[in-house]
Order: sequence, then structure tokens, then C-alpha cells
Amino acid sequence: MIYSYLSYFVIVPFIGLLISLFPSNEQEKLLYRIVVATLVAHIVGALAFTLLWISNGMPVLTEKALDLYNSSSESNIFLDFYFDRMTVVYGMISSAITYMVARFSRYYMHREKGYKRFFNNLLAFYLGINCIIFAGNFETMFIGWEIIGVSSFFLIAFYRDRYLPVKNALKVFSIYRLADVFFLLGIWIAHHLFEKSITFAELQDIAWQNYPIIQQHSHLFALLPYFFLVVAAIKSAQLPFSSWLPRAMEGPTTSSAIFYGSLSVHIGVFLLIRTYPLWQNNTVFCIVLIGLGLLTTLVAGSIARVQSTVKTQIGYASIAQIGLMFIEVGLGLHTLALLHFAGNAFLRTYQLLVSPSVLGYLIHDQFFNFIPPQHPNEKTWWGRLNLSFYTLGIKEWNLDRLLYNFLWQPPKLIGLLFRYINSRIVAIVFILFYVFGFYTSYHHELVPDSWAHLLPEVFALVGVLVALKAFTERNSATIALLMIVINQLFTALSISYNEQFEFHEILLYLSGIVLSGIVAWACIQRLRREGEPTDLNDFQGHSYERPRLTMAFMLAALGLSGFPITPTFVGEDLLLGHIHENQIPLTALTAISLILVGLASMRMYARLFLGPHIKGYHEVAFRSS
Repeated sequence: MIYSYLSYFVIVPFIGLLISLFPSNEQEKLLYRIVVATLVAHIVGALAFTLLWISNGMPVLTEKALDLYNSSSESNIFLDFYFDRMTVVYGMISSAITYMVARFSRYYMHREKGYKRFFNNLLAFYLGINCIIFAGNFETMFIGWEIIGVSSFFLIAFYRDRYLPVKNALKVFSIYRLADVFFLLGIWIAHHLFEKSITFAELQDIAWQNYPIIQQHSHLFALLPYFFLVVAAIKSAQLPFSSWLPRAMEGPTTSSAIFYGSLSVHIGVFLLIRTYPLWQNNTVFCIVLIGLGLLTTLVAGSIARVQSTVKTQIGYASIAQIGLMFIEVGLGLHTLALLHFAGNAFLRTYQLLVSPSVLGYLIHDQFFNFIPPQHPNEKTWWGRLNLSFYTLGIKEWNLDRLLYNFLWQPPKLIGLLFRYINSRIVAIVFILFYVFGFYTSYHHELVPDSWAHLLPEVFALVGVLVALKAFTERNSATIALLMIVINQLFTALSISYNEQFEFHEILLYLSGIVLSGIVAWACIQRLRREGEPTDLNDFQGHSYERPRLTMAFMLAALGLSGFPITPTFVGEDLLLGHIHENQIPLTALTAISLILVGLASMRMYARLFLGPHIKGYHEVAFRSS
């Protein structure tokens, strides 16, 4: 059966990524040949598979590929692949654009210090985009979602010896982390509603609508699409999250073309179409989706018309078009949305790839044909209104400041209240409180019934406070690392009070945390022994002289944040599955912890190893690329 070959489309880019790790940065031809061979093998296989699929009548295909976790209880997490008409459209366009960008990048990135890093991240992105496109359930899609987010971070910070690329990479990662946690919460609700990991093939069957538990928890079912809408809005830079997209274009122009002009930014539309059975009869949700798309189109269009940088113009123009796609999806016009995606993806890729040349032509033309701009009459109401919208467009409607004030400034202010706490105080309080919690979690009879239902929220709140300390810590990377590990311990403890809890699931979750924490601690101690600064007040730039240590710490930071390279990734899903649907405070506190821990881990990595080197004998780069 042809469905048994679906895993081929994920295995090929994964093998290509592993092989591309071995050549050195100077072996440009070999690196390029590995990338092209991977893409050609994938495209040829996709074409042959599609022709065979068409000859068989274009059936919807699904394949259960691998069990990530399977226990005697109902917990079952597995990889599943899915193939339908939308997979063909997104898959073919993604392969074609990635191949063109790879060919272009061979010469565009020639003799760059990060030539190898660029193509490694390009293949990582290709692996992630295929995991999403061919995903047959939410868990498989989430793996691809994480891979795209991390590869995006590294490509934005590609010029890692400069201040602004690293700063903007952290800013974009913070928004992505918010989307990741909302995705996890959506998976959590889906598990409670369907009592299993439901596949997209099963979603197409209307039989699930008659599940008794869905009728009992109709409020959760009505809420589920909104979680995925937030995820889609963040990934596709819809309001109020639009401001991250131009900041993400600090990386090379070729990465901007494939990520933020064509493929990654359109994944939100893909997610909405995949989850269409969950909200197709929800009129209120459709109105919200259409309204969001319309508002984004108007605001992003007004910003694109007045920006002075070509990348910002293209970025906001693409956001406006994706807003129209949201409207089309909300109206049920999925075929039109796919055609719109294809046209917009190829157009934005072309515009971004030729933008340096076009900019050069325009600057040359201004010397000979400069026409002063005509200002509107400020005395008329129309002129004043025009200038007001012009000013708002120039300032990007203050969207960046809005996100900072409402999302990131409050936790920073709260975290600063704990800046005087030293490691000795934390160690004593943590040991006493954690031992008490660990003991009572296995001896519930010692806790009065009036307290028992509050203890999970109490321990989760302690975990959030510790995460806030890690998020705002600037004096010592060791203390920040300690706070991250302590937070994970308290998060696991808070959920361990629920019934039907298996101890080995906690061990699975904490195994990746402990291993990553040990590796990160060893890297920090190595820097301290060699007399290097390890405070987080500024970017230290240790990647200049210690690339291998940088790689080790990067993997540790990804492990601490739950990236799918350790068992912690599976453990996160398991722990969330043990939170009851009526434990809203515990769910919220756990989600906040996951967001803050991910940000603190990557912030620690960026502060220690990225940015301009602290020592003066290295060249100082410009602040922006």
C-alpha cells in the first residue's frame, strides 16, 4: 500500500540534516551538494508518490509511524502521517521554494563565516515544515512546530556578532514560545474531549461529534478552536502579533524569503484548515476569524504603504494578504485560500530575493529623477486624518510597545522583586518546601481535605515565582539555571497530586531536565574556570572562541525548554494530560511556567554565547545587519 511510504517525506530531510553536520564550513561545495541531493530526492519522491496517489483515485491516506509513549493507562503518544490534497499543495510549493532558495543561497552566502550554520538550519527548517505538512495528529504537528521555531531563532540571530539580530531573535522566540504553549493547551483540551490522541483522519469523520464527553463539556469544545486561532495568529503575524515579522528579517535575505515571505508565515492558514472540522459549525468563531483577518489586512496594509525599508514593506504586505486568507478560510473557501497561498508565497519569495538589487536601482534612480513628496493640506479634516494614519503607519501602530507592555513588562517587574534573593536562601527554602510537598504527595491522609485541593495550585505558584526569578536574573547564570531546574521540579510536583498518576511519567519528564541541567552547569563552570564572565547583564559573545561549548550549551538550553531532543518533550504532554479540565488555575500557572522557562533558557544561551564579544581584541560589528 502506498500509505506505508508517508514516513519517507520526513526521513529524507532528517538524514540530510544529520549528514550536513559533518562537513566543515570551508567545504562549501560538499555542503551545497548534500542540501541539493536531499531536496532533489525529496522532490522526486514526492512527484512519484503524488502520481501514484492520483492513479489510485486520490484517497485520503494515513499512517501510524511510531509510538513515542504507550503505557497500560490511556496515555498513548504516537507519530502519525496524513496525506490529502492540501498536503500536496503545501508540500509541492514548500519543496519548490526551498530548492530555489538553496540554489540562490549557494552564491549569496559564499564565504560567509556561518555558511554551514545557514544550510544546517535550512535543512532543519525543511524537516520541520514537512513534519507539519504531513502530520496526521497534533503531536506530530507540534514537533514540526518546535523545529521551525528554533531554526527561525538561529537564522534571525545568524549574524550573532551583532547586537540587534540577537536581540530581535529573542524577541521573536518569546512570541513563538507563547504560540507553543497555546498549542500544548489545545492538545490538552483535545485529549480531555476525545480521551485519546485523535488523528486528523478521525476528525474528518463526524462520528466524534456524538461522543458523550463532548456533550458534557461543550464549553471546552467551544473554547478549543480559539486556542488554535491564537497559535495561527501568532505564527502568521496577525493582529496584535504583527510586529515580530519585520524584526525577524534581521537574518540573511534568503532566510527571510523562505521563512517570513513564503512558507513559515503561512503555516497559520494550514493549521486553521486542518482544524476546520472543530469549528465549521461555530458561527461566532467564524465571525471572529473573519474580523481578525479583515482588521489585520487594513492595519498591515496601511503600515506597508509608508515604511521606508523594503523588507518591512514586503513583510507587512504579506501579513495583509494572509489576513485575506484568514477571511477565505473563515468563509469556507479553502481552495481559494490554497491558490492565494501559492501566489503570495512565490511572489514574496521573488520580491525578497531581488530586493537588494531593486533597492540599488531605486537609489541610483533618485540621483536623477528625485521628486519631492507632496504633503497633504493639514488645514482640512481629510488632510489631518491622512497625516494621523501616516504617523500611525510609520510607528507600526505601536504594536511592538503594546506587546511589551501587556506581555513581558509585568513578569519582568514581578521578577525584579526577587532580585535580592541569593542561592543560599533559595536552596534552604526549596529543600524544606519541596521535601514537604514530595512527602505529602504520597501520603494524602496527612493533609486536611480543605487543604488538599489547594496544594497543587500552591506548588505551581511557587514554580511560577521561581521561573520569574530565572527570567529576570542578570547577576549569575548559575542562579538562573538553578531557578529553571527548581521550577521544573515544582511543576512536576504540583501535578503529581492528581489521581491516576504514574511515577515513571515524572521520571520521564525530569530525566531530560536533569541531563540538560548538568550539561549547562558544566558549560558554565568551564567558562568560570577559564576566567570568563558568566553574568547575564550583557551579551558575552563566547561563541567567538568556543564554538563547541556553544553547541553543547545550546542543546542543553533546548532540552530545558522542552524541545523534542529529550524525553522531557513527551513528559510535557503526559503531565498536562493529568491536569483535570476543571483545574483552570493549575493549567494557567503551568502554562506560565512553560513560557517563562523556555524564555529564560534561550535568554541565558543568548546572553552567554551570542552578541559582540566582551573582549576588545575582536572586531566590533554594527548593531544591525
